Amino acid sequence: MTAYNPMLLQEGDWVSGTTLQDERFIGYIESMNDDGRIRVRLTQCDRTERVGTLAEARPFKLMKLPDDLLSDVEALRGLIEVALITRDREWFKELSERKSAAEAAWPSHANGTRTPGSASGLSPFRRRFNPGFLR
Repeated sequence: MTAYNPMLLQEGDWVSGTTLQDERFIGYIESMNDDGRIRVRLTQCDRTERVGTLAEARPFKLMKLPDDLLSDVEALRGLIEVALITRDREWFKELSERKSAAEAAWPSHANGTRTPGSASGLSPFRRRFNPGFLR
């Protein structure tokens, strides 16, 4: 068994895992505490009423998702919804620009079918958290 390395996870990383209340989810890391708890903004959850909320998880219950996993048009539409829910204007603008660029590069894929990430000109997705915007 491999030992957990906390340096592998960073704020803004997309993760899949289980909350302290044993809820399965996908989301991104908003903050990391010294006591080993990680606060995650839930974007998908087995309890739908929890989507868009914060939850705590232990690092050993999380799996980091690949940075380039969410580079197609359909995924960008979903992320735009998350940006609206979290009221993150900067992220919303960034995602909208990426979606427009992807649709322009692949007009036949604008209906939400899978767009090859390497050919679309999109860099690997990296969530930037702007805590000042939420206040």
